[in-house]
Amino acid sequence: MALCAQNAAAQLKPDYAEAYYNLAIILSERGSASDLSEAKAFCEHAIEHKESYSAAHHVMGNILSSQGEVDKATKQYELAERLASGGSAEGATRPPAPPPSYRWSGEEVGYKRRLQLPGGGPMWVMETLSLRPLVLRIDDFLTADECARIIQLARPHLRGSLMMGDAKAAERTSASVFLAAAEDPLLTELQRRLAAVTQLPLAHIQRSEDLQVVHYEPGATFGMHHDSSRFHPRYLTAFYYLNDDFGGGQTAFPAADGAMPPDEAMRLAEPAESARGLLVRPRRGSAVLFYNHDEHGALDAAAVHAGCRVLEGEKWGANHWVLVNAAPSAPPGSAPSAAPSAAPSAAPSAAAEEEQASGEHDAEVGTGKNAAKNRKKREKLKQRRAAGQSANRGEDGGDDVVDEAAAITDELDPEAPTEGDKAVASRHDEL
Repeated sequence: MALCAQNAAAQLKPDYAEAYYNLAIILSERGSASDLSEAKAFCEHAIEHKESYSAAHHVMGNILSSQGEVDKATKQYELAERLASGGSAEGATRPPAPPPSYRWSGEEVGYKRRLQLPGGGPMWVMETLSLRPLVLRIDDFLTADECARIIQLARPHLRGSLMMGDAKAAERTSASVFLAAAEDPLLTELQRRLAAVTQLPLAHIQRSEDLQVVHYEPGATFGMHHDSSRFHPRYLTAFYYLNDDFGGGQTAFPAADGAMPPDEAMRLAEPAESARGLLVRPRRGSAVLFYNHDEHGALDAAAVHAGCRVLEGEKWGANHWVLVNAAPSAPPGSAPSAAPSAAPSAAPSAAAEEEQASGEHDAEVGTGKNAAKNRKKREKLKQRRAAGQSANRGEDGGDDVVDEAAAITDELDPEAPTEGDKAVASRHDEL
């Protein structure tokens, strides 16, 4: 249906570059040799009618990479980057894109906060694994049945994974597929959960990228890379582990918290062997969230990471990428808006609610009465810190630890990590 519609659009308006671009995407995702050849022709038409169309140059890179023309693909990726960075082939740059409306504060490695969805849903604990880049983990974000369902949806449609950017920069030997939220109610629900835990508007999540499911067989890996670029700025990555009955396959952040320079980390062939930075062991159903951009919107070089080599068994996972700019009509790689994203006027439909039982205050998403309350708490916390007093971490059920977001309260888990635990977690997470 989508292919027919775009064909009709191209016939009605032969100089409509976007129609050719969309046709190229649809055909390139099918992956057969004939589809790729046809996709290449449509992409050439798009570029012919709109030479500065950075997104079309990037898709051309993907098509050439799939056809094994790696050198040509790399040139297309580089051209797309130059065009996206300043709108000209000369490579002029623009200021960093403004970040979306909310970002968690990590506080410190080992910090934990409790989160809950509305209606008495499951209670989650979100733990800070690294501060630079900011890496957070939520266990049991997906149930075992939900993990199995996502695998079931993806398995019949897998094909070789493509890369964003330099086609020669990293080894990637997984298979993958993108699943549109409309394909299954679970995928729509997953978008709502992500909106809740990231504190971003649901519309922002929906206008970002579809869920990408990835499959690694023994020996497969995704070498050192960065999820974002000037061409296609991804603010945040949420990676879901769909199984854990395999060997290897950790997610490595060798440059985390200054463990090594990012450019040195990028040269690691087997990051799991370096035992540097952060190494996250897979746990079925857990979600690892990390920010590819810093609090000012600039690309965070420390967010380079890798999917370590699978040593035995098969690994299943899924990526949800949240774009810096997710305007409704913007094609991938469009120039970000000059103004920062507006804060949501209402909480996402899956927003967390405050629970007040036995003196506990769990993380919430909301507006109105809680915003004023939390502003007072933040001011109180700042006053205590200024006076040299440390905030209570929940050991005696006393004061709340307040996050930087209006309308969110959180507290440390009663089982606060020791200083030794924090030191281990900052180097090598094997929990």
